[in-house]
Amino acid sequence: MSMPVIETERLVLRAPCPEDLSACAELLGDYEVAKMLSRVPYPYDLEGGRAYLARSVERWQDVAGADEIGFHVDHDGEMIGGMGFKKLQETPEIGYWLGRPYWGKGFMSEAVEAAVTWLFRNTDHERLAGEAMTENAGSLKVLEKLGFRLVGEVGCASVSRGATVPALRMEVTKTEFLNGR
Repeated sequence: MSMPVIETERLVLRAPCPEDLSACAELLGDYEVAKMLSRVPYPYDLEGGRAYLARSVERWQDVAGADEIGFHVDHDGEMIGGMGFKKLQETPEIGYWLGRPYWGKGFMSEAVEAAVTWLFRNTDHERLAGEAMTENAGSLKVLEKLGFRLVGEVGCASVSRGATVPALRMEVTKTEFLNGR
């Protein structure tokens, strides 16, 4: 499978590339963003970011064998966030983030809807999970809006906080999601 480009009304979802490092560092270097994510350190680690972007490019070369794949989200030609699907060899899980200047504008709901549609139309996965920290009302709202339903409470290990924080796990099936569109 080649690296897709997904276009929505306002956004372009595309594969990450090494040139995204400075935008990642700026947007993910904001503690208010990093603290809501499981795998992002604070302060942002440039070498770790460079390695992550290189792995992201490699994963798109063999999507069928990849354990995860990611998209970066562009608005008006600038990267504003990212998302990915991990655990692709099991029940995949979606994760996403958005730079703080772009919060509250509906960008992530639009991006997640497009990415989930792509996943269900281009893979054999029948179910998708997502987890968000209980204090992250924005991320929980995105999942609820797209038809994900609560399946339980979990702990989310946050690298930036150095602690595990309460989170909610939500899921949606392929049929539920595509019928809701």
